[in-house]
Amino acid sequence: MKKVLALNDCRIEEIKQTHEDTFDVISDSTLPDSIDEIKEAFRLLYNTYLSSDFQKPDPSSMKISFHNLLPISFLITVKKNGKVCGTLTVIQDSDDRLPIYELFNNEIGRIRKKDSLICELSGLAVDDSLTNGESRTVLLSLFRKAFILGNDLLGCTDFCMMVNPRHCNYYQKEFNYEKIGQIRRYKKVNGAPAVPMRLNLENGAELFKISNPRLYDYFFVKDHQKIKERSFHELHNQKKLYDIEYINNLAESKKDLLTNLTEEEHEILCRYYPELR
Repeated sequence: MKKVLALNDCRIEEIKQTHEDTFDVISDSTLPDSIDEIKEAFRLLYNTYLSSDFQKPDPSSMKISFHNLLPISFLITVKKNGKVCGTLTVIQDSDDRLPIYELFNNEIGRIRKKDSLICELSGLAVDDSLTNGESRTVLLSLFRKAFILGNDLLGCTDFCMMVNPRHCNYYQKEFNYEKIGQIRRYKKVNGAPAVPMRLNLENGAELFKISNPRLYDYFFVKDHQKIKERSFHELHNQKKLYDIEYINNLAESKKDLLTNLTEEEHEILCRYYPELR
């Protein structure tokens, strides 16, 4: 079985060790408007968790979270030779709560301000059949897209995520994240350890400018306006996917998708899709 990379997997250091100059050949990341491509991303994510022992075998071979059903989640993909080789999801905070609240509600509460809009990064996977240079290219492409989506289009003030403790140093050094809490076990990934981390987007550009000028140029200067405009149109098109047909399509592929929801989750879903009542 091939290995793949996740936010709380153990292989992110392998990608950081590459010294290849991949910035000029980086794959374009997109917000897909095809259900088939989104399902392909869910399969890659499933393989990530299965190979890392964060996921039990499932007949659907897809990893779909409750938040993936809501139009506050925005899935990003990168493809190689027409095949999805990387994915990351940006989840916008709302009354329906972010996944991180389940473990770190108090910690998120301490960083929240009156005008905050917090987004969570989740569901990161990079196909480990890629070379180190290709993997780094895909990883940076996904994060650049997330930065532009969150900061420029959604108006996010903070990114948060749950990270395997072994990856904390990487995110601190590479992306200026800070730890905001202690290790806890997350039942939804077979009890794997997780640490809450946060990036203040309001001063994120300045932090990069000081700590990593090369990444600053890549994330905030190079082709920024062009990617922003393209992302705006992609975001509009992806939002159109979130209708009852989208839910029925996923539920047909993953038979227990709706039956495994809690009563609260089902009620939230019905608010977005009244046809489910």
